[in-house]
This record gives sequence, C-alpha cells and structure tokens, in this order.
Amino acid sequence: MDVPVSDVLQSLRERAPWPVGGRRILADIGIARGRGWQNTLQKLGESPKKSEEKIDELVEALKSHQICGEKLVSFFKLDTADIAAVREKLFAIDVPETVFSKYYPATLSEAGGLKDAPAGLVLTSVEENEKGIGLIFSSARVTTIREHIDVDALSDGSDTAFDDYEEIIGIKTVRFHAFDVIWIPTSGDTLDVRIDFPEGTLSEIAVAARKLALTQFAKLTGVAMPEPVNVFPLIDKMYSDGTEGGTVVELGFGTTTASLKNEKMRRRKMDLRSETYHKGGKAALDTPIEPFKLSIRWHRVIGKKLNSEPELSVNSTSRAAGSANPPVLDRVVIRKCMGHEDYEYVRSRIAHHLGS
Repeated sequence: MDVPVSDVLQSLRERAPWPVGGRRILADIGIARGRGWQNTLQKLGESPKKSEEKIDELVEALKSHQICGEKLVSFFKLDTADIAAVREKLFAIDVPETVFSKYYPATLSEAGGLKDAPAGLVLTSVEENEKGIGLIFSSARVTTIREHIDVDALSDGSDTAFDDYEEIIGIKTVRFHAFDVIWIPTSGDTLDVRIDFPEGTLSEIAVAARKLALTQFAKLTGVAMPEPVNVFPLIDKMYSDGTEGGTVVELGFGTTTASLKNEKMRRRKMDLRSETYHKGGKAALDTPIEPFKLSIRWHRVIGKKLNSEPELSVNSTSRAAGSANPPVLDRVVIRKCMGHEDYEYVRSRIAHHLGS
C-alpha cells in the first residue's frame, strides 16, 4: 500500500537516532531540518509539499535503515550445496498478509496497530538489490528508554522534593516494532543475521530474537544454519592494524599486572591507539595487552558538507580473553549506519579481517 509521508517520517523518527535519521538522512535527501525530531516533524507538517515530493526517496531511506540500522549481527557460512538451495527457495517464498505487511514499511506503534499484531516473528517483506536479498521479519519487542522529566510539569507541591537535583531522568520500558533481517548475498557464502538492537535493548532479548529468526529461516528454506562465525579475532586484528583507517573510540583490555582497563575517547576524531596516556601505559608493560572489547568508528564522506560515522562494537569479556582455550564470540553490534552503503562498508572491513 502507499504509505503517507507523515507515517514514513514518523517511522524514521521511531527507528533512527537524530544524528543519523534527521541530521544525515534528511540532509542527504535534501529536506530541511529543524532542531531535533520534534521540531523537524512539526516544520514539515506545516509545509508538507517538499517532503511529499521526496516520498520515494524517504521510503527507500526508511527501508534501508530497517535493513541496516542499529543491528546486532551474526555471520553464518554455508557450504556450496546449502547456499544454492537457499537461493533457489527464495523466489518461491510468499509473504503472509498481516498488519505488518499491510503497513510496511511503516513502523507500527503501540497505539497504531502493534498491540493487535500477531505474536512471534512474522515474515513481512522480501527486499532485493544488486548486493543480495533480505528476508524482513517483524515483531513486537521491549526496550528501555531514558527521558528527561520536566519538573515544572509535575503536579503542584511535588516538585519540592527535587529542589536539590539539577536534572531528573525517568526510565521507561516500551514495546517497539522490531525489524530483523536475514541477508543472503548475491555472491559469496556468508549470510548475515541482523537483529534490531536500538539503544536500551537487552542483549539477551536480541539473542532470543536471533534464535527465532534462525528457526523461521529453516522453515522457509529447509536449510539449518551452522554455528555462527567466531568474531572474537576481530578485536585484536582491528586494534593492531594501523592501516585500518577507523578511529578506536572505546577499548577494554587486561594486562599482565592483573588490572582491567576500559578506555573511551571523549574527542570524536581522536584515536585511542595513538592517545598519549594509552601508548605510555602500553610501553610500561613487559607483555602485550589482551583486548576483549573494541568500538571503532569510520568517518565516511557522503557529499560536500555531509558525512556519516558508522560504528562497529565487538564486545567480549576479560575472562574470555584470558582463557586457555581460544575465545569465542558470535555477534557484533553495528550502529549509526544511514543505510546500505554504510553497512556494506563496515561489513567489508569485517570481511577483510576475518576473510569472510
């Protein structure tokens, strides 16, 4: 069905963090923005002609973010026979008629259809481009959000209890419309399972959703996924590769002095690998550090005055890094992607270091 531009914009707001969805995606399309999502949507609502003229581009941007934005990702390498069987089955898959498929690619809210949606993981669409085919699954999922509380808006008399506080933050659990994707590449034998993972989502919930996605995949294709690719080696390889080009913004590691460190960069464009304190601390050690947690960000130029900053996080534990057995990690987190191009760039860096 044709989705109203107001629904597309609202869906982008619900999915994409403002720096990605508002400041970058809308700028790339050529739509003027206000300050933050609320002001921007109000501004576009008062003068909708410009956004209506860009409806096709907005819909594609929304779909692209649903497929690539804010994901917990695992990789599965299939043998030649299985990948051929999967590709053959894809063209015979029928998408059932549900409230999810009816309003796709719009994101359903609790008040706008999500409460009446079917339970479990539901196939919603099959999307294709020159890079591959994606099976898009929808479900209702829970996340936790933090919101600023306006003390002045509280009932009379209650605000005196907060006189000593500069800021009040409320924590709220909400249900949201999740889009999980199994991506089958046009060439190659490694499939991506991309689970929606907005800030505030528990990793246990995302891992449970991954299990459901793999079950649905087996039912649709008749092919059971093997064990996921071990991504733990990415941590040391990306940290140690001075030619990687990305900026290390967070690093967790252990040392032979039995201490654990977690370092973060406050300045956006500075790399932890070359930070003076970090280099000095490493130089004072007799043996190399043992990294177990890494976040790396890339600065990608999109246009004259526009750039994107996709980010990869590979998070394990100090216990795994110090184990006598080779450590295993079956997932990464990819954030801040505008869409396919950002995701494919991060994916190419992963493939470069893992060979898959």
